[in-house]
Amino acid sequence: MSSEPGVTIQTFTNLDTEHMTLLLEADPSELIIRDVFTHSCAYEIRVEHALTGVILLVRPNTDTLEIANISVGRAYRRQGLGSRLIDRAKMETVRLGLRRLEVGTGSTSFEALCFYQTCGFRMDRIERDYFVDRYQQPIVENGIILRDMVRLSWCL
Repeated sequence: MSSEPGVTIQTFTNLDTEHMTLLLEADPSELIIRDVFTHSCAYEIRVEHALTGVILLVRPNTDTLEIANISVGRAYRRQGLGSRLIDRAKMETVRLGLRRLEVGTGSTSFEALCFYQTCGFRMDRIERDYFVDRYQQPIVENGIILRDMVRLSWCL
């Protein structure tokens, strides 16, 4: 739960239409989202009772937690809600006794790259052709065909 009145962060286990709509803003594949959701710990953030954001966390290996998807509704961006979700992911990393929190984003996702670095993440590596190999339709961001994933991490 959040300490600010009217703002709550809690887990959820039912992937409904409202959650899916938010998650599709960050990943265009409903199939991939559903697959990730089945083995994730999912958190939602609400302002009053309105769903404003979601984050899906997965455990890819023994010492890492990964943000598999994060999205905040357009009307609620730039209000610190995404940072609160990141803080929750960091708390979960520490609670689990893990050393590393990772996130991957598109090489053309300039706002996301800036956001993650503002939250304390550092760039690690590039996974070439990640999006080309996983999505049937090309993804275009900022007028550029998205091909590569940039991996960032936050370490204790």
